[in-house]
Amino acid sequence: MRRRVLCVALALVPAPALLAAPVTILTPTARREVETVTRAGAELVAIEDVAVGFGMIVKGDSRGIAATLVVGSHEVGLYDGKSLASVDGDLKLLSAPVRGENGRWLVPVDGVARLLEPLIGEPVEWRAASRVLVIGRVSIPRITVKTVESGDRARVVFEASEPLPFRVEQGEDRVNVSVARDVVDVDLPATRAGGEIVESVRFVGGPGNVFVVRLGPRFQKVRAGEQEAPPRLVLDLEGEPRAAGGLPPRPRPTPKPSVTPAGPVVRTVVIDPGHGGVNVGALGPSGTMEKDVALAIARRLRAELTNSLGVQVFLTRDRDEDVDLDERTAIANNYKADLFVSIHANAFRARGARGSEVYFLSYQASDDEARRTAQLEGAAEPFGVADPGSDLALILWDMAQAEHLEESSSLATRIQDELSAVTGTEGRGVKQAPFRVLVGATMPAVLVEVAFISNPDEEKQLVSDSYQSKIAAALMRGIARYRQDREARLGSRPASAGQP
Repeated sequence: MRRRVLCVALALVPAPALLAAPVTILTPTARREVETVTRAGAELVAIEDVAVGFGMIVKGDSRGIAATLVVGSHEVGLYDGKSLASVDGDLKLLSAPVRGENGRWLVPVDGVARLLEPLIGEPVEWRAASRVLVIGRVSIPRITVKTVESGDRARVVFEASEPLPFRVEQGEDRVNVSVARDVVDVDLPATRAGGEIVESVRFVGGPGNVFVVRLGPRFQKVRAGEQEAPPRLVLDLEGEPRAAGGLPPRPRPTPKPSVTPAGPVVRTVVIDPGHGGVNVGALGPSGTMEKDVALAIARRLRAELTNSLGVQVFLTRDRDEDVDLDERTAIANNYKADLFVSIHANAFRARGARGSEVYFLSYQASDDEARRTAQLEGAAEPFGVADPGSDLALILWDMAQAEHLEESSSLATRIQDELSAVTGTEGRGVKQAPFRVLVGATMPAVLVEVAFISNPDEEKQLVSDSYQSKIAAALMRGIARYRQDREARLGSRPASAGQP
């Protein structure tokens, strides 16, 4: 077995920056790059550029609002401004709306595989870390990483399924290992190394397929070498000898390792102020518009969440504008939000109706009143489907909030409890209904009817600054309780010191 010693660059290198770059298309016989564009924070790519060489025909309608992609007997329907596509009659949910621009059809990069794979009959996979779309049965090298630390020495081995061009760079507190290939598979234990010489090894990806070996407080020097049978890169690291008493003689400062929670916590919240622009929503007896109340409470809730919980908060609209219902959850998905909260004010023909209600998604409304409320706020009916009760329509709901229903119910319950306490009413409970604005959210999502704007007394309260602040504070406390309960269930800890 021959062994070569690699030169290790001693220049300090910053952490690898994952800058935006063209998407690489990788097939068994070719490699090429296609440009992407950004619309409303989402990265999109022209499906025509991706599907070159697969005989795809694009049939657009005369109005330019829809197109059908055809390969053989398979069809994909795209709809301008919609986050849904029809794939051989099945509805597929996308992370952002499709855009028809200048005769070309732009789709979310992370949704290409869902559209193209059934269309061409070949496996398609989006490798986000490497920004590569793998189309067809491409041979991809695999790298297995193993770490061993004993006494004053540690070894990190990168074993490959085929010879690979490894590059090693040493920084002040890390060693970066990169592989000049379009894409690699990685077998890396999820647990941290946790040693005093090697603190951790992780794969950060990027165009160079970068591994980062974080160095512990006892690290002294590293030697890198390659072996040919099997192909592997070996990092041999030496640590400073321990002094009497078992402590290192000169502990050098290193950044504290981040603590990975046992499960996700609430870090980002998207708040959706209902209606906007020409869509004023419900009107109160004195002319108060639902869109104005919803925006005012949403802004106050943003401040409450930021100041009290230290979470990142985005609004689907921060001014008086009409935002498409499908666009609202797409915004939450693009921000990778942990929670989505849509704020509204209720209305009812009986002017005495009062109190708050909190909804989460369901194909069937929980009662007639819930069904009526959903119709007022925008009920979901899968477009292009003649029979909303058909199997095709039900596919939408299977894909929508199914995996988040239990968490959405939990969030809704805690928010309703807090609202009932602050309004002095028993509240009207937690309900389910087919709200269009909740369809497609890839996180727990609720719709809150804070009060009845149709009730003269509650209308007066809703325009009051103090009452809006009370509502926002109650919503914040409901979210805080949900986060605390979820962290307790998952065994994780708060991400910020501001948690109550």
